[in-house]
Amino acid sequence: MASSEKPGLLISFGGNALNVAEAPPSHQKEEFAVARKSLQGVIALLKAGYGTLALCHGNGPQVGQIFLQQELTRHDFPRQITLDVCVADSQGRIGYILQNTLDNLCREQGMNKRALAVITQVLVDADDPAFKKPTKPIGLFYSKAEADALVRDRGWVMMEDAGRGYRRVVASPAPREIIEIDGFREILSKGIILIGGGGGGVPVVRTEDGGLSGVEAVIDKDFTSALIARELKLDWLVILTGVDRVYRNFNSGDAVPIDHATADEMELLLAAGEFAEGSMKPKVAAAIQFLRAGGKRAVIAHLNDLVAAVQGKVGTHIVLE
Repeated sequence: MASSEKPGLLISFGGNALNVAEAPPSHQKEEFAVARKSLQGVIALLKAGYGTLALCHGNGPQVGQIFLQQELTRHDFPRQITLDVCVADSQGRIGYILQNTLDNLCREQGMNKRALAVITQVLVDADDPAFKKPTKPIGLFYSKAEADALVRDRGWVMMEDAGRGYRRVVASPAPREIIEIDGFREILSKGIILIGGGGGGVPVVRTEDGGLSGVEAVIDKDFTSALIARELKLDWLVILTGVDRVYRNFNSGDAVPIDHATADEMELLLAAGEFAEGSMKPKVAAAIQFLRAGGKRAVIAHLNDLVAAVQGKVGTHIVLE
């Protein structure tokens, strides 16, 4: 679904696109400043003629902050917020910041372009085996000693995350359906920048009467991004993260960068256990899913390299064959 000769893009931002390192939660102005920096590439693409853009974002740090706030106030406010509502909270917070910032940037550049953030529900299977094996990292990074204490004191499941520390992991079922997908199509048809699927979407299951009910899980936003891009028939899936590209033997002395690859080549590396669970593995798997369903190109690159990545100068570029 491209409005010009330029490909339609779904750009999937990691949760750190808005995260203010070591800042108190009250520093909202700093979050807007970080968003403004992260979105400069989107503005550059709009100016270059990329008219069909959808954005998805992670929420790991923000959900971690919500959980931390609950822990610190549990004696004053004993009612705990369920994980699906935490995801919705983060969608509203991040969606507002991205929407407001994009609108202001477009106005400043004299562009007649607006953004619209949508609270997004994503259907999952109640019998998904992920509910029995938590793997999705959320929240802040902890040292080994801190992680051991959290396991002992709070019963959390903790996992080492690509050499960066330990994080809490929760169930991460596969996304099956985007409940608001028809609204997404309407938004893009009007030339509006879509912001949807934040944090992987609010996980819901079908009830016996056909309704929807939230569940305790966090869906990987890269798989949700791939599903949205497929459903909207967008051409490219661009996954922005904290590293400049995909590597073989990552976090070792002989790491080998992967600049270009086919889906088959990446699938072989995936099957060989080359990529870390909860880190690069879902990004590569999502890219392969997108391409096998008709996508033209998947790109994995650093958050600050969006324009150069779309131009083919940096990042890992994966095509079907």
